[in-house]
Amino acid sequence: MRRTLTGLWAMLPLAVLLLALGLLPPPDRVPTHWSGRVPDGFASGPGFLAGVIATTVVCTVLAAIASIARRMVPPSWGRWVLSAVAGVAWGAALLYLITAWRVAVDGADGVREWWPLLALVGALLAGVVGYAVHGRWVPTAQQLADLVPERSRVQAVRGRAVESVEPWTSPVSSRTMQVLGWGLLAVFAAVAVGIVVLDQGVVLLVVVLLTGAIAGGLALLWSRVLVEVDSEGLRIRSRVLPVTVATVRAEDVAGADVQDLDPLRWGGIGLRALPDRTAYIADGGGPGIVVYQRDGRRLAVRITEGDHAARVGARTLLRAAGQRLGAGSS
Repeated sequence: MRRTLTGLWAMLPLAVLLLALGLLPPPDRVPTHWSGRVPDGFASGPGFLAGVIATTVVCTVLAAIASIARRMVPPSWGRWVLSAVAGVAWGAALLYLITAWRVAVDGADGVREWWPLLALVGALLAGVVGYAVHGRWVPTAQQLADLVPERSRVQAVRGRAVESVEPWTSPVSSRTMQVLGWGLLAVFAAVAVGIVVLDQGVVLLVVVLLTGAIAGGLALLWSRVLVEVDSEGLRIRSRVLPVTVATVRAEDVAGADVQDLDPLRWGGIGLRALPDRTAYIADGGGPGIVVYQRDGRRLAVRITEGDHAARVGARTLLRAAGQRLGAGSS
């Protein structure tokens, strides 16, 4: 229901635009470029309107597809897709309405450059409204059962079957991420030296250094991690700095199993976050733990120690989650 409402919100700009044309017909010309506060570039009003209508029509079609075709746009993607479409559609409609209004009031030569910027603000607000209306998708019990393989589901553990969960850890390293991190630092350092030699300015130098430090630093941060499982759940911590990369609480685990993780299927090497899943894949892939969460998301982590170590970690996590489920149900 909420997904349908968000789709209608994204389709509404086309109706608003068509209804408003009776009050604000396209002017002969509209400003498209400014030198300071004076417009010096113009486009024909009918051509401008045609571009706006084409944009809103495309957004309307995309919103209808995203609202109805749930297999083409999964629920985990729907919130982002519909919010973005709503922002673009409302931004286009507001751009025409504001521009046509100001041209009618001040003339094409008197429209200031900040008026069209209001359409950008409106687009951002429309995207936020769509995001809030859609809300976060939480699967039903049946949908969650369909997502989690039967053999991998958490089973409630209670009574005499409750045993202490022995912590399990596995160090994971990615040579690819190490090479990428040091390579990025070297490249940006060389660019920074070139900027200093050519005297291109302090601002550009600072931007290059900050960008290189962040990009290379993140790659090195993720190049060596420690996967931990205990009674609290699963954590992935960096071994370079005391930073937690990802975590799943035991009560949020719906299932866990071991799969052969393919980087192409999970988004690539390193830490990859997508709307429906997050993965940490080291180098060429291989056996790893896949955690099914109760909100419908999945977390996959490659275990470089091999299949046996991955299965021990998955069993430990299932035991911890089963005890939490048993304690909650009792």
